Amino acid sequence: MREVAGTLFGRWYVTVFGGVFAWCAVRHLGWRKTLVYAVVAVGVGALAENGSVHLGFPYTRYAFNPDLRGDEVFIGDVPLMVPLSYTFMAYFAFASGRLLASGPWRTRASRPWQEWLLALVLAVWALWILDPVSRLGDEFYLGELFEYDGPGFWFGLPLGSQVGFAATAAVLLALLFGLARAEPDRAVAGIRHHPHVLAVLTYHGQVLHLAIVAFVIGGIPADTIGGSFFLMWVPAAALTAVHWSSLRAARAAGAAVQAVPGSSWSVATAGLDPTASSRSSPSPSPLRK
Repeated sequence: MREVAGTLFGRWYVTVFGGVFAWCAVRHLGWRKTLVYAVVAVGVGALAENGSVHLGFPYTRYAFNPDLRGDEVFIGDVPLMVPLSYTFMAYFAFASGRLLASGPWRTRASRPWQEWLLALVLAVWALWILDPVSRLGDEFYLGELFEYDGPGFWFGLPLGSQVGFAATAAVLLALLFGLARAEPDRAVAGIRHHPHVLAVLTYHGQVLHLAIVAFVIGGIPADTIGGSFFLMWVPAAALTAVHWSSLRAARAAGAAVQAVPGSSWSVATAGLDPTASSRSSPSPSPLRK
């Protein structure tokens, strides 16, 4: 009971993010698909983490603090909260990638690869903040968690760890996109009504709160890690704002064309499609004598 309590309450942030994940995923995928995904995600996370601890694959070799045993549940030589976090880290990246690619007025992007690529970038980007802050150990509430054996270019993190996590994230994202492959594209009345808005906000919460923690700790390298979050986030936010602005302009132009009396143009249900007029416009009737 002490170990269970240590996992649920000692790692309260995993419990909170896990609860939000369960709420979002069940409403989105249904409880059966959510359960399948969660079991696979935890299994993949446990194999990858233990493989790295013992074999140095796929994240290069590192070790978790052995003093944590007895305080929280372990799966092999890895604290259970680590593979549990795979469930929400991949799902929040998946949902965020889908929203960012589709825009706030649709539920799907025009091409599936656009959603997948953004989701993969977001999954890895979160780790670029999470892992270096986590290595600061006893300086904040995570406590001393793990330590890599070899040197690394990113605040002590080896490049192999990021490449390995990208591969693992790609597997989990492929599963999520497979489970949601039949999801139709629907119109949405703005960002506040989008089904993935909570996932996007939570994704930002899990990354932003660690950047803030880095600033609270202060000094080098903590301040540099916190600053790197904003150096990466601001350009990405600007690009997203420009992309969504263009979507808004195209949407407004399509609505204006549709409203013209007698116009032969038609606007596709899935959004403004420049080729829709040639596909759906009725052929001209023959001349009458």
